[in-house]
Amino acid sequence: MSNEKLTAVFNSRKAKEIKKEKEAKNTQVKDLTPFIEKFSQKKLDEWKKEYGNRDLIYLKVDEFLAVLRPPLADDLGDYLTAIGTNGMSKAVAMIVEQLWIDGDFQLIEDEDNFIAVFLQMNNILESKKGEFFRA
Repeated sequence: MSNEKLTAVFNSRKAKEIKKEKEAKNTQVKDLTPFIEKFSQKKLDEWKKEYGNRDLIYLKVDEFLAVLRPPLADDLGDYLTAIGTNGMSKAVAMIVEQLWIDGDFQLIEDEDNFIAVFLQMNNILESKKGEFFRA
């Protein structure tokens, strides 16, 4: 395959990924009903206001829920440093602990639940990192 063809193929893939990312952001709907039932709308609004009216992070694995504050630039820096120093799993555990507001401890204690939290947090933080570096 020629370099031009290879470049064209990868450029096409990158364009598709950017389009998917934009569509996912536009169509992402958060069903906060379980969180409202567990924590109350009033409490969720208080937390959001406490953190500068920025969107909170809502984690749900089966019936277990947690609410995390939005990460700050320092949190992302700590996360990236922890990945290099301690590995991804420990970095995710560290950032979840830093951002934790309230929730079910089973999300952290149970290995299967933590794997789901790990994947959710990695996805959230990678998108934040992408926004940070694109800005």
